[in-house]
Amino acid sequence: MRLYVEPDNHRGMSLQNYQMEIKKTDIFLIPNLLTILRLLTYPFIFYFLKKEDLIPAVIFMGLTVATDLLDGFLARTLNQVSDLGKIIDPLVDKLGIGIFIVYATLYKGFPVWACVLVIVKEALMLVAGLFIIRKRKIVPVSAFWGKLNALVWGGVVLFYILELNSIKEIFLGIGVVVLLLTVLSYGRMFVKFMWG
Repeated sequence: MRLYVEPDNHRGMSLQNYQMEIKKTDIFLIPNLLTILRLLTYPFIFYFLKKEDLIPAVIFMGLTVATDLLDGFLARTLNQVSDLGKIIDPLVDKLGIGIFIVYATLYKGFPVWACVLVIVKEALMLVAGLFIIRKRKIVPVSAFWGKLNALVWGGVVLFYILELNSIKEIFLGIGVVVLLLTVLSYGRMFVKFMWG
């Protein structure tokens, strides 16, 4: 869950009148099917990485990135934005980041402290998002810092997996800075949203 709510994304309703709505048929919307496809690529990526077979792993990673970029675009373009999509898309993203950070930590020398930092940050975001859903009955959506953070950490993990020693530590430092700025930004928005 991400901690930013745009009233205009809620079918023209004010936040006070907005009610979260998840329909059974939402799972069949094209953007949500792409999100599920992204989830299904994770075991294949992990399998090929574990075998150190990088070509199929990179192909599946490319598919993962493509579905991540396309699902939001198609949701807006096809007018298929759904509360289910707002929930499962970031959950699948968090699961992917978690899986590959743990893999990089176990097999590629990714620092344990950075693994813990990212997992704690993602857990806090998830808890805060669930709190907003429960308390306000609305689904938070992503903001700039959340998207940038996911992109940067995806790159950091990829650089560790590919063992690009010349740049992985530089990007690790950038990732930590972006993560801290993301936490500050979302923390401020969370406080403003809940009590402001």
